[in-house]
Amino acid sequence: MFPVPTLPEILVAGQRAARGKRRSADVAGFMLDAERCALALARELEAGTWYPSQPRGFWIREPKPRLISALPFRDRVVQHLLVAATLPRIDRWSAPQSFACRAGFGTHRCLRAAAELARRHRWVLRLDIAKFFPSIDHAVLLGLLRRFTPDPWWAVTRRIVSAPAHVEPTMFRFPGDDLLTPLGRPRGLPIGNLTSQIWANMMLTPVDHLIGSHLGLGTFVRYCDDILVFDNDLGRLRAAWQAIEARCDALRLRLHPSKCRLHHTTESVAFLGFVLRRRGDAVIVRLRTENLRRFRARVRFMQQLYACGAIGPDDVDDRIRAWLAHARHGHTRTLCRRMLRDFAFSRSSLDDS
Repeated sequence: MFPVPTLPEILVAGQRAARGKRRSADVAGFMLDAERCALALARELEAGTWYPSQPRGFWIREPKPRLISALPFRDRVVQHLLVAATLPRIDRWSAPQSFACRAGFGTHRCLRAAAELARRHRWVLRLDIAKFFPSIDHAVLLGLLRRFTPDPWWAVTRRIVSAPAHVEPTMFRFPGDDLLTPLGRPRGLPIGNLTSQIWANMMLTPVDHLIGSHLGLGTFVRYCDDILVFDNDLGRLRAAWQAIEARCDALRLRLHPSKCRLHHTTESVAFLGFVLRRRGDAVIVRLRTENLRRFRARVRFMQQLYACGAIGPDDVDDRIRAWLAHARHGHTRTLCRRMLRDFAFSRSSLDDS
């Protein structure tokens, strides 16, 4: 018997799914008649008749081209319910060096941990997975998920994994594959789904345990598929690289051929939108140049919106403060002051008309 989520549980999941998206017609339609929609969803889950709907696909270009798969709102509510039922178990299995999609961790805490490790070590191995979300193998993913998913939620989990989605095509072959093996293995998680973020992060937990437990290199950090492993012994890092590549092959994931490399920590190492570089006993943390370029472009667009009255001072203030809060996690005080002096917002074009 499926443990039907209670009406309050579904309403709470709806509130979480609606954060930051309340202006959407899809979200507004659900929330205006939330109790009726929640009851209908509960009946479908209880009867086993709920199936994911067809998503909407679109491309984004910044920070790099990505194909996004956007689900209807009621499907996002189901995903929040599923995550609530499974995430505590997944989180207990996660390594402390994994910072993505976990309460109390996050991007900036990961950046601080990386900077501290860079300060104390001479070498860093930077690793990245090629086409990470599109190449996730469904059979491997379901094998990992089975141990964390309560039986009543298993059918829902399998339907979400195998549901139609907008995913970039990939064609990697691994040891033991023949010519047709990749064609017979469904793969790919859609970017933009809550479950995709949680499950993609979980896919590399076996790599975390390999590095920390089997290789004895607890001096690493991982944010989704971006990994930095630190040590003072270059030979240990080279051996770790080979072992990690073998484990990724077993998970049917491919290390990026050009983004994976060994650095001296006195060289610039890009990570999470910043650049780390050790100087003596300190580590300098700078914003990447392309991040500054994108922010300046966003500011120019905001200036145009402000000039024609499409946004107000509060909107401008909130957006700039949010970026400054992010930027100040690096050594950017002088940079932020200089950029703020260059920003000018006026309604002159509107007044002239």
